[in-house]
Amino acid sequence: MHDALLIAHFLGLALGLGASFASLTLGLATRELPADERTRLLVRALALGKNASAGLALLIVSGTAMLLLRGVGPTFAAAGGALHAKLTLVVVIVGLFGYQQVLGKRARVAGGGPALARAATVGRTLLATTVATVVLAVLAFH
Repeated sequence: MHDALLIAHFLGLALGLGASFASLTLGLATRELPADERTRLLVRALALGKNASAGLALLIVSGTAMLLLRGVGPTFAAAGGALHAKLTLVVVIVGLFGYQQVLGKRARVAGGGPALARAATVGRTLLATTVATVVLAVLAFH
Protein backbone atom coordinates (compact mmCIF):
# COMPACT_ATOMS: atom_id res chain seq x y z
CA MET A 1 0.00 0.00 0.00
CA HIS A 2 2.82 2.38 0.87
CA ASP A 3 4.42 1.91 -2.55
CA ALA A 4 1.14 2.73 -4.32
CA LEU A 5 0.77 5.89 -2.21
CA LEU A 6 4.37 6.86 -2.90
CA ILE A 7 3.78 6.41 -6.65
CA ALA A 8 0.66 8.60 -6.40
CA HIS A 9 2.68 11.17 -4.45
CA PHE A 10 5.38 11.30 -7.11
CA LEU A 11 2.78 11.57 -9.88
CA GLY A 12 1.20 14.51 -8.02
CA LEU A 13 4.63 16.09 -7.71
CA ALA A 14 5.25 15.61 -11.43
CA LEU A 15 1.90 17.19 -12.33
CA GLY A 16 2.36 20.18 -10.04
CA LEU A 17 6.02 20.91 -10.66
CA GLY A 18 5.66 20.15 -14.35
CA ALA A 19 2.89 22.73 -14.65
CA SER A 20 4.98 25.29 -12.75
CA PHE A 21 8.08 24.76 -14.88
CA ALA A 22 5.98 24.79 -18.07
CA SER A 23 4.41 28.11 -17.04
CA LEU A 24 7.82 29.60 -16.31
CA THR A 25 9.19 28.40 -19.65
CA LEU A 26 6.17 29.73 -21.56
CA GLY A 27 6.52 33.10 -19.85
CA LEU A 28 10.19 33.31 -20.76
CA ALA A 29 9.63 32.08 -24.31
CA THR A 30 6.95 34.69 -25.00
CA ARG A 31 8.83 37.75 -23.73
CA GLU A 32 9.55 39.03 -27.21
CA LEU A 33 6.05 38.58 -28.61
CA PRO A 34 3.86 41.65 -29.16
CA ALA A 35 1.94 42.45 -25.97
CA ASP A 36 -1.52 41.49 -27.25
CA GLU A 37 -0.31 38.17 -28.72
CA ARG A 38 1.63 37.37 -25.54
CA THR A 39 -1.40 38.13 -23.37
CA ARG A 40 -3.71 35.91 -25.45
CA LEU A 41 -1.24 33.04 -25.29
CA LEU A 42 -0.59 33.38 -21.56
CA VAL A 43 -4.29 33.60 -20.74
CA ARG A 44 -4.78 30.30 -22.58
CA ALA A 45 -1.76 28.82 -20.80
CA LEU A 46 -3.59 29.36 -17.52
CA ALA A 47 -5.18 25.99 -18.36
CA LEU A 48 -1.98 24.43 -16.98
CA GLY A 49 -3.49 25.22 -13.60
CA LYS A 50 -5.76 22.20 -14.06
CA ASN A 51 -2.70 19.93 -14.02
CA ALA A 52 -1.38 21.76 -10.99
CA SER A 53 -4.75 21.39 -9.22
CA ALA A 54 -4.81 17.66 -9.86
CA GLY A 55 -1.19 17.36 -8.74
CA LEU A 56 -1.74 19.30 -5.52
CA ALA A 57 -4.83 17.24 -4.69
CA LEU A 58 -2.94 14.02 -5.34
CA LEU A 59 -0.04 15.19 -3.17
CA ILE A 60 -2.27 16.13 -0.26
CA VAL A 61 -4.36 12.94 -0.38
CA SER A 62 -1.41 10.59 -0.83
CA GLY A 63 0.75 12.44 1.70
CA THR A 64 -1.98 12.36 4.32
CA ALA A 65 -2.61 8.67 3.64
CA MET A 66 1.11 7.84 3.99
CA LEU A 67 1.27 9.81 7.24
CA LEU A 68 -1.71 7.93 8.67
CA LEU A 69 -0.43 4.57 7.39
CA ARG A 70 2.96 5.02 9.03
CA GLY A 71 1.52 6.64 12.14
CA VAL A 72 1.64 10.34 12.89
CA GLY A 73 3.81 10.10 16.00
CA PRO A 74 6.45 7.76 14.60
CA THR A 75 6.64 9.70 11.32
CA PHE A 76 7.17 13.03 13.06
CA ALA A 77 9.70 11.49 15.44
CA ALA A 78 11.70 9.93 12.59
CA ALA A 79 11.55 12.88 10.19
CA GLY A 80 12.19 15.65 12.72
CA GLY A 81 12.22 19.36 12.01
CA ALA A 82 12.53 18.96 8.26
CA LEU A 83 9.04 17.43 8.15
CA HIS A 84 7.61 20.29 10.20
CA ALA A 85 9.23 22.80 7.85
CA LYS A 86 7.98 20.86 4.80
CA LEU A 87 4.42 20.78 6.09
CA THR A 88 4.59 24.50 6.84
CA LEU A 89 5.62 25.13 3.24
CA VAL A 90 2.77 22.89 2.03
CA VAL A 91 0.36 25.23 3.82
CA VAL A 92 2.08 28.19 2.14
CA ILE A 93 1.83 26.41 -1.23
CA VAL A 94 -1.91 25.84 -0.78
CA GLY A 95 -2.39 29.54 0.00
CA LEU A 96 -0.25 30.71 -2.92
CA PHE A 97 -1.95 28.29 -5.29
CA GLY A 98 -5.40 29.43 -4.20
CA TYR A 99 -4.40 33.06 -4.72
CA GLN A 100 -2.93 32.23 -8.13
CA GLN A 101 -6.19 30.53 -9.12
CA VAL A 102 -8.15 33.66 -8.15
CA LEU A 103 -5.77 35.82 -10.17
CA GLY A 104 -6.03 33.43 -13.11
CA LYS A 105 -9.81 33.69 -13.10
CA ARG A 106 -9.60 37.49 -12.98
CA ALA A 107 -7.11 37.45 -15.87
CA ARG A 108 -9.34 35.17 -17.96
CA VAL A 109 -12.37 37.38 -17.35
CA ALA A 110 -10.42 40.57 -18.12
CA GLY A 111 -8.47 39.07 -21.01
CA GLY A 112 -5.17 39.73 -19.25
CA GLY A 113 -4.44 42.87 -17.30
CA PRO A 114 -2.68 43.33 -13.97
CA ALA A 115 -4.03 40.05 -12.60
CA LEU A 116 -2.11 38.13 -15.28
CA ALA A 117 1.15 39.84 -14.33
CA ARG A 118 0.49 39.22 -10.63
CA ALA A 119 -0.33 35.57 -11.34
CA ALA A 120 3.05 35.17 -13.05
CA THR A 121 4.83 36.64 -10.02
CA VAL A 122 2.90 34.37 -7.67
CA GLY A 123 3.72 31.45 -9.98
CA ARG A 124 7.45 32.07 -9.67
CA THR A 125 7.13 32.28 -5.88
CA LEU A 126 5.08 29.09 -5.92
CA LEU A 127 7.71 27.29 -7.98
CA ALA A 128 10.51 28.31 -5.60
CA THR A 129 8.44 27.29 -2.58
CA THR A 130 7.62 23.93 -4.15
CA VAL A 131 11.27 23.22 -4.93
CA ALA A 132 12.17 24.10 -1.32
CA THR A 133 9.46 21.69 -0.15
CA VAL A 134 10.96 18.89 -2.25
CA VAL A 135 14.37 19.56 -0.73
CA LEU A 136 12.91 19.42 2.77
CA ALA A 137 11.06 16.19 1.92
CA VAL A 138 14.31 14.57 0.84
CA LEU A 139 16.03 15.74 4.02
CA ALA A 140 13.14 14.48 6.16
CA PHE A 141 12.87 11.03 4.60
CA HIS A 142 16.32 10.09 3.29
